[in-house]
Amino acid sequence: MTEYQKFFAEFEKVYKEYENKVKERRARGIHDYNVFDVLETKEVKHSKFIASLLDPKGLHYQGDLFLREFINACGISDFGLDTSNAQVYREYENIDIYITDGNKHIIIENKILYADDQDKQIYRYIETIKKENSLLDNDGILVLYLTPNDGKTPSQKSLNGFKIKDGFLEKGNDKIPYKHIICNDILKWLNEVKIEIVNLTDLNAIITQYEKAVKNLINKGEKMENNLIIEQIKKNYKLCAAIHNNFENAKINLLNELFSKVSETLKERIKTDDWEIESHKITKITQYTTFFSAKLNEYNGKNHDGNYIYYCIESRNGYNNIFFGLVRSNQVKNRLDNDCFQDIVKESRYCTDKSWKSSDWWAWCYKKFSNADDLILDYLSNKEFISEIRNDLENLKDVLEKLNKKLIEQ
Repeated sequence: MTEYQKFFAEFEKVYKEYENKVKERRARGIHDYNVFDVLETKEVKHSKFIASLLDPKGLHYQGDLFLREFINACGISDFGLDTSNAQVYREYENIDIYITDGNKHIIIENKILYADDQDKQIYRYIETIKKENSLLDNDGILVLYLTPNDGKTPSQKSLNGFKIKDGFLEKGNDKIPYKHIICNDILKWLNEVKIEIVNLTDLNAIITQYEKAVKNLINKGEKMENNLIIEQIKKNYKLCAAIHNNFENAKINLLNELFSKVSETLKERIKTDDWEIESHKITKITQYTTFFSAKLNEYNGKNHDGNYIYYCIESRNGYNNIFFGLVRSNQVKNRLDNDCFQDIVKESRYCTDKSWKSSDWWAWCYKKFSNADDLILDYLSNKEFISEIRNDLENLKDVLEKLNKKLIEQ
């Protein structure tokens, strides 16, 4: 125990020294703050910005400059898109980014944040464009699949029978041009764009901000190397290994303590006749781990064959990605059509993301914390998010009632 106490005293001293160096660095204007990292956390942020640059009619007033550079950076010049006559769409028939000159059609599927493929996703997009252009040859469609540098190609679930072979998606007589593009291609494109607009200070600054966001995504951001702490760990490696072995249990204990406190506090502050509040004791973090749930008593599944939608706080991919929002129970499967979901959500100013579908696991959600560590540190420092969960429940009660009522009527 004496060794532990001595180590933590020394570690705290080193960490404070490091923090002081960071403060000095920030005072000189060198920091990691990025406007794109505070706006949204989902692929939609990236798709919106990329599409806004690619659009020749965009508010950047640079015509097809950015689109031309994008095509060059991705190595698809031979596809033959007429950039001077191109139109760019966001969420066209659920396609993340759709570019067309009337004869050529580019489908961009954005998986830059490792989002899961949806059932028949790429296949459906190809079929949509083919149906709208009955005389279109296969070589008039190009599918671009954007991922991080270590991202995977589309799953068979998404391709629905298409096979990737030598730069094409092949299925029977269909042979659709295809290319897997990565974050490095986006960075190459942004760099070329910045060279072209070097004298346009404001636009250059915005693109530099987005460039930093992409670099942070693939861990290439400019971070101050923490050599002081690294050296401290190296000197006390055996002790640090022992601490590391107990860290997982400490994290789980803190999460259980945190959400138990959330449940107790909310039960004191909200009308429990309306809500069934529950913290879920966890022993291990898995792919999907539910920390907390709040169900409307009237629609808690007991009297409706397990079909209900409720409020939930859940982790995805282990400790990463902590989501807050509305989820459907296991038994709910395509019970409400998309229009019905959309109509109910549009009535709520609180649900800002209108893009979800009835087949999605989440009915509506947002990511307040990037990982469990951020959540725990927030709890240890101010506990403010308990009030925010209460606000969620108050603002979403009406939406939940309408969704569950509709669900039962089906």
